[in-house]
Amino acid sequence: MMDEEHVLDRVNRDAEDRHNKKRQAREEARQIRLEQLERQIRANDENSHHSHQKTMEADDDNDNASSADCTPTANNHSRRSTPTKATPSASKVDENQKLKEKVTELENKFQRAMLLYSQLDNEKSALLYEIDLLKDDMEEKDQIVYQVQRENRDLISEVKLLKRTVDGMQATQQSLKHEIAQRDQLIQDNGFVLVEQEATEDLSSSSHHHQQLSSDSGSGSAINDRTGPILFSTQTLNLVEKAIPGSSSVDEKIRKLVDMNKKMRQQVEEQEKTLYARRQRQANDQTSTAASATANGSLSEEARDALKQLAEMKLKLQESERENTVNQSNVIRLEGQLKRFKTSQEQGEKETSDLKAQNRILKKDLRDKEHALEEAKETNTHLQSRLEKIRNSRRQPV
Repeated sequence: MMDEEHVLDRVNRDAEDRHNKKRQAREEARQIRLEQLERQIRANDENSHHSHQKTMEADDDNDNASSADCTPTANNHSRRSTPTKATPSASKVDENQKLKEKVTELENKFQRAMLLYSQLDNEKSALLYEIDLLKDDMEEKDQIVYQVQRENRDLISEVKLLKRTVDGMQATQQSLKHEIAQRDQLIQDNGFVLVEQEATEDLSSSSHHHQQLSSDSGSGSAINDRTGPILFSTQTLNLVEKAIPGSSSVDEKIRKLVDMNKKMRQQVEEQEKTLYARRQRQANDQTSTAASATANGSLSEEARDALKQLAEMKLKLQESERENTVNQSNVIRLEGQLKRFKTSQEQGEKETSDLKAQNRILKKDLRDKEHALEEAKETNTHLQSRLEKIRNSRRQPV
């Protein structure tokens, strides 16, 4: 735009210089014409004055000759000669007077004609100057129209590009909607259920327990605190319902399972410690009883009861360890599923929000470009109408 403005300024300066040069040339030509007219008028005046003097001298010579011819005539012809002398002189004077009047009249007419000619020449110069201005204005308008047409073409190309982009985004949006519908259909066909997650402090604490449990077990999984629907299988929901029946939400039941798992782990650790202590005592007792049995040859009743209790404790410990393993595997599986579903859901939501934002931005840009295109079209139409008026005015005779 700055380069185009510089070009337009240079064109305007060149046009003004041309106008000034033409104006100076016209002024010089006008001065020269006026000087020539003055010289012609003076020459005509001198010629008319010389011709008038010559005619006057010729008239005087004729008068003298006629008077010399008429003096030797007789007295009887004096009455006839007197009127013949007076008549030619009076007629010549009248003719000279008429000629002078005609000369003055012609001089006045010539002066009026020269004045009218100078006025017409001035008007012609002014009209030529206006024509030059109109030509320059028309050239500027042509340049503006060309620039507007080029901007119009650029805007049209940008609008077409935006329309293609919007069409592509709409096609992408439709494909994503189709993929989301297929995902929902697959979830429904495979027996999964979407459960709304409640954004509460209890949920955050349960997530914290989940993280502690997964870090203790070495699975390395973490639960995101972001709220949103969670995908569970019907089998998992049935297991959760069987483990913790009631009308509470799934999040609360999972939190209870985590708390129960933690308590059971603590109990198992305590039982392992007590079992280890008992085993130590039993080993000591066995050594002592073995020594006494070898000495006495038989075991006492207390030793048999202790061995029986030890076997029962071993069975209970194995059952509790098996249940703990099952619960840990269920919790780990639930955490993995929860993490995968949350990740897929977050990605889908992020893509959907990005698509919506891009769609809004593209629609806004499209509206702005259409508005600018309409304004450019109106400006182009207005400039074309003005250019047509200027061309029509140029075609008319000056």
